Amino acid sequence: MIWPTLCVDNFFKDPKAVIEFSKTLDFAKNDGRYPGYRTKPVHTVNSDFFQLSTAKIMASLYPNEALTGSLKWTATQYFQKIKTSEHLELGYVHQDLEFEFTSIVYLSDEEDAGTAIFKKIKEPVPSHNDVKIKKYLNNKKSKEYFDSIKKNRECFQQTLEFTSLKNRMVLFDASQFHAVNNFGKEQKERLTLITFFNSVSRDDGSVLKFHVNECLKM
Repeated sequence: MIWPTLCVDNFFKDPKAVIEFSKTLDFAKNDGRYPGYRTKPVHTVNSDFFQLSTAKIMASLYPNEALTGSLKWTATQYFQKIKTSEHLELGYVHQDLEFEFTSIVYLSDEEDAGTAIFKKIKEPVPSHNDVKIKKYLNNKKSKEYFDSIKKNRECFQQTLEFTSLKNRMVLFDASQFHAVNNFGKEQKERLTLITFFNSVSRDDGSVLKFHVNECLKM
């Protein structure tokens, strides 16, 4: 784990404009890998917004480099909606291992739909992909589904939880175990801007220092 865990409130100067922008985009059902609905990757529909928003996220880690343009990064970004009437249960604890770090900006009024961080306390963590995909595709709750979440949660201890304050940005290493404890109140919608960063480097090829590594080796 090399990336810190951050929380930045009042992230966007004009969150209303960001929310209105999200309303112009199409949200589609996914293939069952995650709950709810996502837009197409934001860089494919509005590259200016993608560049500005990812630069703001990078500035929370490397303010000098992000502002001078001496960093380069690759990322994939989506707006995501989760209808809480479809997901009133706990989320699965998981990692985003194919990425470097994950950023989430909460954009709805629902404050009880944040993100919790966990540590693993039991091996092995059972795989429930088939059960999860079936639920996320069909929104049908079953005993098998609730049993799978229970078994998943038994392997972890919660260490931290972010409240989903509107316009709050949180960031964490993609190897961190995380989950949603509550998707919000019934008949509401959880809107987030989620960004997965694939790589970060210096534009001139010089060594990029990582926050957690630097403090742990002192």
